[in-house]
Amino acid sequence: MDKRQGKVSSKIDWNQFVQEPDIEVKSSFATTTQQSIILVHRNFERFVHNLKPQEYKYWLQNINLRVIEGFFRWYLENHAVVHQSGFLVFARYFRMYWCEEMGQIFDYDLRRRMTMLVCTTLTDEYELELGGKTQPSMNIDDLLYTTHHLVGITNVWFPTVRCRQQHSTLRKMMTSTSARPGTLVESSGYMRQNDALLWKDIELYMVKHPEHPTCKVLLMRVKHRLNKGRRNRGVAPVYTYTERNDNLGLCVIQDILEYAFLDNAFASQHIKSPRDLWLYTDIPGHRQSTPIHFKDSVKNIPILRRAVKDSEGNWITHPTKALTYARAQEDEIRTSRSAGFKEPGSLYKYRKGAAANLRHLDEHSRNQVMGHRRGGAFAYYVQIRDDTQSAFMETPARDALLKLSSNASLTRDASAPQELSKQEKINIELNPELKDLRRKCAELRRDIISKYHQIQKARGSEQFQQLKHLQSQVRATRKRLSTQTMKVRYTEFFHTVGNQIIDHNFRGEPLKFEFNQNRVIPERTTIAQLEFKNRNADTVDDTELLEDRIKSLELRLQLHRLEIPKQLHTRISIDTTVSAELQAVAVTASLMCPVCLGRTSLHPSARTYQYARKDTLQKHFARHNLSRSFSSGRSCDIPDCNKSLHSLTQYKHHQATEHGIEL
Repeated sequence: MDKRQGKVSSKIDWNQFVQEPDIEVKSSFATTTQQSIILVHRNFERFVHNLKPQEYKYWLQNINLRVIEGFFRWYLENHAVVHQSGFLVFARYFRMYWCEEMGQIFDYDLRRRMTMLVCTTLTDEYELELGGKTQPSMNIDDLLYTTHHLVGITNVWFPTVRCRQQHSTLRKMMTSTSARPGTLVESSGYMRQNDALLWKDIELYMVKHPEHPTCKVLLMRVKHRLNKGRRNRGVAPVYTYTERNDNLGLCVIQDILEYAFLDNAFASQHIKSPRDLWLYTDIPGHRQSTPIHFKDSVKNIPILRRAVKDSEGNWITHPTKALTYARAQEDEIRTSRSAGFKEPGSLYKYRKGAAANLRHLDEHSRNQVMGHRRGGAFAYYVQIRDDTQSAFMETPARDALLKLSSNASLTRDASAPQELSKQEKINIELNPELKDLRRKCAELRRDIISKYHQIQKARGSEQFQQLKHLQSQVRATRKRLSTQTMKVRYTEFFHTVGNQIIDHNFRGEPLKFEFNQNRVIPERTTIAQLEFKNRNADTVDDTELLEDRIKSLELRLQLHRLEIPKQLHTRISIDTTVSAELQAVAVTASLMCPVCLGRTSLHPSARTYQYARKDTLQKHFARHNLSRSFSSGRSCDIPDCNKSLHSLTQYKHHQATEHGIEL
């Protein structure tokens, strides 16, 4: 068949073809743009419910500046819009939404007047800020401090040990490659696609060191498929990671090895422990490397994954779902405040810090590394880092002082308040809005009890739904008031800390601060001491470096079996006398939770925690959500008791009669 002939073999009547109606052409917008347009559509539908007729199509067909102004004012009154630049983006998406719905080009004069409306009238009336969000970038000193603080000091609770480790990995990978967070975790613009950094994007090798042929080191290549504007398209950039032996805590390869052991990801059946990685990976003489392969079954699974609750209410790492940007950003704010940064900022501060160290590259190389299309975008990521004063004075640049001035360390203070005082918590409960909600909730609860005698018997009724809604409002209002109060207190601290320091110095009482590590398990401190030696690796024997790396991996893997539940995080007193290798627990009190006693993934102090009252223990036990019947049988969770039980009632009776635990 002639290649010039068309793919359709049947003859087409082209005269009839051109007279048929136009087909519907799919939008070429990116997924994130489509989702933003859908968001505008949903908001516009909500807005027209206040109009007559309540048909959004009618108002789109009869669009004018007054309708647009009404929609924009409604949106501003119902959403926390702060910056004018962000609202201009929303206005642009509204124009795109109108064009998609109407299939027409937006009127130029109406577009011009709409922009003027946003930039003048609405900006003035709603006091939209004209400036942009600024945050100091992170340099290597900041990264070293925050990583050490996260590993061995912070009291911030994470659902699982892996969540804490993953957050550290995300920071290090962003500073090492200037990657956007959406390249490594699930981007907010691509929700429910579960596309993030996958195991198939990783290539791990044991290689011969070019300068020392008898020495073998780990080398890792990472493909960034999800760069902005080129997601899963074109040639993805590949970044190389090498071993970091000066501070093992900064080594990304060490983190990936940890996750590989947790996921049982190694394809070779002979790699079962950290030491096996170096024992069986000698490099043949005719090669420069030994590839370390991953199983095909894990290649499409994200490396950084979210935490979820299992059927019994215990936090676990989801086997396939990626960590989301929203969750990572919340963790970043909490940990940054714990570390004492004046402005918690966002994860993009690590990308900004990486950009500051790429100034020496030419424009083409910078664009390739940072994923920019235009060189001018780089200017938004860097601050002035040149000593212009010394340049005019014709004196040597004071780089150390300039480095301090340009980064987040300048105002960092770990003594900043981390929680509300008792009086502040009391004041929140006395807030009129919260008191009114609690009163309504209590009244409705009394009405339900008087009618149904028990709350659970009202399940499914309208009153029960109203009660659940009110209870959610109480929790949300309390959390909002607490967040606002904490934010005000945190901000006021940094506004007045200079005066406090001067006052104490005037009285001859210099301020001193020590981290409170009462809630930090000793194993975390041990890992921090091992991984943050800040040494010159060239002067250390290779055998010592290897043993430290193996020991670090072993300690990390052990740490995943020493978790502490959230409800015990603030109560538990870490008992260093309790062995981490606890295999059996003698129940010496009737106020221990049997389920926790049987969970080997918990820290011994959490497993043997004794509650103050019986009702507190019973409430805690109810959170495990045990099913009413155990179809396959359930062994008693008390160590050394192998009694098989077949229902929750039998389970509780067994605990009461055999172990003296009233549930």
